Amino acid sequence: MIELALAIPVLLIVVLGIVDFGRAVNYWNDENQLAEQGARFAAVGSLPASDPTCGSQTTLVSYVTCEANIDSPELKNGSGSSFGVHAYPNDTSGGVSVCVSVPNNAPGQEVTVKVTADYNWLPVPKVLGGSATFTTVPLAGSASMRIEASLPSSWITTTAACA
Repeated sequence: MIELALAIPVLLIVVLGIVDFGRAVNYWNDENQLAEQGARFAAVGSLPASDPTCGSQTTLVSYVTCEANIDSPELKNGSGSSFGVHAYPNDTSGGVSVCVSVPNNAPGQEVTVKVTADYNWLPVPKVLGGSATFTTVPLAGSASMRIEASLPSSWITTTAACA
């Protein structure tokens, strides 16, 4: 009983650490997939009208944000929070941010889509020397593709590189 009482806390911390790390990798993977999807739609200059859930969106940022909500509402709002969506670069709420960067809006030029979201790690208990607050790290996924047709100006969030 004593050995079990000493081993269980250590095993639980290791298991929770593995689960939390896996969750962070899943966020990062989702962000990369959303960025690739956004870059592809930006490259062709149109959104899929036949999409039953996000087909009514009119801008690339709103479409990618809608897709983020489908993949994971927690990703859209930020882990461990209930904040809303915001537009890049005013990244203050912890939810998903989408940046569409096009230096020259002309066919053959490159468009970069970057999707970022803050991830809150599980807190380390004070007994183990941690703090009761969450440690937050920004996770980002990005993708670049060549433009086949000029983008609508409402889709572009910046002409500089996404920071």
